[in-house]
Amino acid sequence: MHSDRLNIGSSPDELLSSERLNAKSLPHELQPRLNIREELAGEWDAELLFLSEEDFDEAIIGVSERIGDEPVVAYDTTKIVEILSRSMTVDEAYEYFEFNILGAYVGEKTPVFITTAFKQ
Repeated sequence: MHSDRLNIGSSPDELLSSERLNAKSLPHELQPRLNIREELAGEWDAELLFLSEEDFDEAIIGVSERIGDEPVVAYDTTKIVEILSRSMTVDEAYEYFEFNILGAYVGEKTPVFITTAFKQ
């Protein structure tokens, strides 16, 4: 099944800048995530596949690796539904996620979606 919800990594975004704040001076956990797609692409030799809407980048939790399989981008299911819920009800967001995102297989590089068992 093909979906236009996925595409191969998008072009790099322009980095955000601030005259009053130097992000490099912040502790690591407070530094802004300026371009997660570029960060991940720089760490893995494999070409990664991302959801096409960059709004979902805030739901990226890392890269899933498994012996015999290509590395794939891993998204937090709860965060994806939260993002979708900004423009629809929660029930509509779950239904949309299950049918249009989770149900979209585009080959070996299709991202994985993680449902966390424990709250942080």
